[in-house]
Amino acid sequence: MRLIQQYTVVLMVALWLTPSLSDAEEQRHLNLIAFQAKQANFSYESIFTGELGELIRSVEQKGAKVVFATHTAALQARDIINLQVDVMRMTKANTLANSGLNCRFMFGDESDEDSYFYSISGVCDRLSASATGTQREQVLVKRKMLSDPSPVFNVWMKFYEDVKSGVAFYVDID
Repeated sequence: MRLIQQYTVVLMVALWLTPSLSDAEEQRHLNLIAFQAKQANFSYESIFTGELGELIRSVEQKGAKVVFATHTAALQARDIINLQVDVMRMTKANTLANSGLNCRFMFGDESDEDSYFYSISGVCDRLSASATGTQREQVLVKRKMLSDPSPVFNVWMKFYEDVKSGVAFYVDID
């Protein structure tokens, strides 16, 4: 766990030191969605083209449910997207416990005048409520290069999947 925390700090510092977009350049938005499958060996597609509703219908028909979906504000290089979706409850031992996801995603923009180069990475805490309190597992979401933004169609890329928990994240850039 300490290695993940150290990696996160190094990654955040590296992103912080890279040049940022000027105010004159076009701003970007990320559409993020997370799913969780209930059955073992669920098969998520690597890439999906289409609208958000079509993606949701496609994945739900196979047996997974939406955990969260969000559209970010205008992003700049090195922005951190903080998503927290958890439920707090009382345990049998009369203590509070959480169940859900808490994620910090980092948006990277290394575009130049000729090409777009966007990425996403981060760290998520998977929280499980138990009779004695919250069990926390921290997972590293490795850096994933994103597709070029398209005004014509959406390209949803799977950028993280945990087979054990059935959780998968998809991203589309506008």
